[in-house]
Amino acid sequence: MADGGASSMIMLITALLISGGVSAVLIGQWSEVLSVAQLEDRASLGESQVGVAIAGDPAMVAYDTTLNTITLYFVNTGEHALETSPYEIRINGDAPTSSSASVLPSGTSWEPGYLLEVTLTNASWNTTLSDGDDVAVFFIGISESVNSHTHSVTTYAEVRLHVA
Repeated sequence: MADGGASSMIMLITALLISGGVSAVLIGQWSEVLSVAQLEDRASLGESQVGVAIAGDPAMVAYDTTLNTITLYFVNTGEHALETSPYEIRINGDAPTSSSASVLPSGTSWEPGYLLEVTLTNASWNTTLSDGDDVAVFFIGISESVNSHTHSVTTYAEVRLHVA
């Protein structure tokens, strides 16, 4: 009988040691999961705090037929600054051959509420676009680092060209 009690005690101690080791591994894994979840929460919080929209009257977008340029204004609608480059703009799905941008009113940093004036050029627009045409505008840019993450910002709108 004494042997049965000793083997039961050994089995109990072995089971406790194994379950303690498994518990330590599970707690370690759980803390890693929580850490990743916190990082994702911070990233998604920053993503909800950045934004961009087309500014001005969408029915009166400046189109210069002589220079083949379209001038658009984008406003930073978020709570954090946005990068002034790189960005991509498409007019009816086509990329301009060149573009230039400046921030209004500061000229340097695209802070919340500031405008980005973008002048796009494409020689083929001379044959495909005219006064009063409705065109689709798509913009994609990026934010400055927010909580150690960079977020994309996009906007899409249909605008009407107006030759001044």
